[in-house]
Amino acid sequence: MTKQRKVEFIKTAMKLFAEKGYYSTSIQDIVEAWGISKGAFYHHFSSKEELMLSVVKYYLDQLFSQFIHAKHEGEAESEREVLIKQLEVQLESIHSQKDFFQMVVAEQIPKINENLHSYLRMQRSRIFNWHCQRLIEVYGKKVERYVYDVAAMLSGILREYTFYMMFHPNRFQAKEIAAFIVRRLDAIVMHFSEHEEPLLKQEIVHSFMEMAEQEKRKRKMQMMAQMESLKKKLSSLSLDKKTYHQLHSALDTLEAEFMNEQSSPREYVVKGILLYIESQQLHPLCEALDSLKEAVHEYMAQHH
Repeated sequence: MTKQRKVEFIKTAMKLFAEKGYYSTSIQDIVEAWGISKGAFYHHFSSKEELMLSVVKYYLDQLFSQFIHAKHEGEAESEREVLIKQLEVQLESIHSQKDFFQMVVAEQIPKINENLHSYLRMQRSRIFNWHCQRLIEVYGKKVERYVYDVAAMLSGILREYTFYMMFHPNRFQAKEIAAFIVRRLDAIVMHFSEHEEPLLKQEIVHSFMEMAEQEKRKRKMQMMAQMESLKKKLSSLSLDKKTYHQLHSALDTLEAEFMNEQSSPREYVVKGILLYIESQQLHPLCEALDSLKEAVHEYMAQHH
């Protein structure tokens, strides 16, 4: 299945789940909407639960990627201004996909199975980590001692205003809400007493915050295994020595990019290597290479 085709399937499935409800939507409803057979469905997804996990991953990854890369429009881009823009994009993205988010709430997605429950917990951890990082980048030492408390407050504020924005879209503008929230954060950070103890401390939030790092390590190990599998497949092909060594060296370089603990993988290097391997048009490697490309894309989108 091509990436574009898979996205089309996921969007169609989401609409069905939003309209009929997850539990009321049958596999037959899905395959009829997709225009494929049940056999073809099970070729791509082992179950309706796995499809729902793919739907949730697609929409949440899109959301996260949009707002972490958002930039303030203007010449003076202070960290505070960038944060306002990022919160604005976050609110706008949730509103533009309100069918998906209403479905997540209405269908009690975490209860479908443990994989979905774990994924949603990991995403929550990931966003909390990101909020902590951005708060420190905006407010510096003034917030460091209380950053977990402020991040918790920010999460709660965003959740409540998102709710009202969804049900009264004409009354609220994302840009106005984002600027309002950051002004409240300014006041919160400014008025902490130097003798006041934070409620949320490292020992309390550590296990929760570690979820995102655990998922990152898991994804990295999966990619390493896929690269090793590609090397083995490469060894089984009848290639001239020069081509074999170049491809093997390319995979070694790709592996080194992800194993480097001192810096994030360089996007231009990763894309260049995958494009080079793909350009060789080695059909026995196509399926394994497609799986690796998808894994790399997901990793880079979430952790770069």
